[in-house]
Amino acid sequence: MSEDSQAIARYMARVPEARRERALALHGLILCLFPQVAVSLEHRMPTYRLGDNFIAWGSMKQHLAVYTCSGERIAGYIARHPEVQAGLGCLRYRDHQRLPLADLGQVVKNALAPSRAILAREVARRRR
Repeated sequence: MSEDSQAIARYMARVPEARRERALALHGLILCLFPQVAVSLEHRMPTYRLGDNFIAWGSMKQHLAVYTCSGERIAGYIARHPEVQAGLGCLRYRDHQRLPLADLGQVVKNALAPSRAILAREVARRRR
């Protein structure tokens, strides 16, 4: 087991029981969609990189957070799930909220393999 794998396993073991199943499901979803992704612990969170793109998640005090650092990459998801708290490129799931994995699959895809349209909108936004 690599050092990164061990760090991820230690992190998972410390995730509170209330969100561990959802954390493992999210981890599995990312690896299923992108088996070639590089997994590491960055900023004390599991982080999945593919080239210059990444997605990360963290177990916070009262929620599970998913980070893409791009509002464009989660915009469609937020439109379909207004009940989910969101920040700029971040989704937050309180412990009582379900994790809609089918829809989160598109967030993972947008984060790790964004479409040309998403990339163009990100560039346009930076120019403002």
